[in-house]
Amino acid sequence: HAKRVERLLALGAGADQIARIHAPIGLDIGAASPAEIAVAVLAQTIHAFRSRGLEAKGAVA
Repeated sequence: HAKRVERLLALGAGADQIARIHAPIGLDIGAASPAEIAVAVLAQTIHAFRSRGLEAKGAVA
């Protein structure tokens, strides 16, 4: 992670932007297959979306 931060700073990224990076992506659900990894990534994306109080427009329940 430290090398990534150094590279991003050298490219002009701000500390606030770098602080927003979450890696590795995906919730730790013990995923093994590509499909399970995709579910883990989507689950983390949904969690981030919902935790910010955002709702999808036109969402179907």
